[in-house]
Amino acid sequence: MSHVIAGEAVSGRAGEAFVNRSLIDGSSLGQVASGEAADIDMAARAATEAFGVWGAMPGTERRRVRHCVADLIEQRAHQMAITESVDTGQTIRFMTAAAQRGAENFRFFADRAPSAADGVALLAAHHVNYTTRHPIGPVEVITRWNTPFLLSTWKITATRATGCAVVRKPAEWSPLTTHLLAEIALDAGLPAGGLNVVHGRGETAGRSLAEHPAIKAIGFVGDSSGGDLWAGIGRDRVRGRS
Repeated sequence: MSHVIAGEAVSGRAGEAFVNRSLIDGSSLGQVASGEAADIDMAARAATEAFGVWGAMPGTERRRVRHCVADLIEQRAHQMAITESVDTGQTIRFMTAAAQRGAENFRFFADRAPSAADGVALLAAHHVNYTTRHPIGPVEVITRWNTPFLLSTWKITATRATGCAVVRKPAEWSPLTTHLLAEIALDAGLPAGGLNVVHGRGETAGRSLAEHPAIKAIGFVGDSSGGDLWAGIGRDRVRGRS
């Protein structure tokens, strides 16, 4: 399985790969490209370029694309459930419900895309406060292994509703449905580079992505050790700018 960068399948500049094994019985589900710093850089640059297109797109158009993603998820829900069940060891019944909830997540945030840039005016006795909202830029999304598709939809659809581009790194133990979601997003009309997928291990691909200067925020779901890692990287980046 290749990375998905700027809408294209990319095997990886280093040519490294790892075996994806089913968590049911340990059987091989195929080779997966193992991302290195060069792949991360390519994906981050693609997201930066796509951000200019997606962020400038009217909220009503972003809403239309995201509803189309939800439609395609529902059409491929059975495939999504079977794939995630084999990849994670979770029951098909649970994964079928997760696929449906994922489509609902896209619809929920799609309907909020037109108002995502709305600010708030706060009146006081002697002054007026007001806020404006602007998409921040490319965002890294990392989720844990056990429900990668559902967790992806929460993180990705909220981020993209506001006009941000995404570089997604799934857990190396269960990468398959993240790849399917990228295919669906492209079929729905998402700009190439709007959702990029780079596979690999957290200590290499994940760390390189978090440290990349083009990445403006991190959406992370995982254990406390992973949270400590990303928090430390964030502190180092802030100190580097000060």
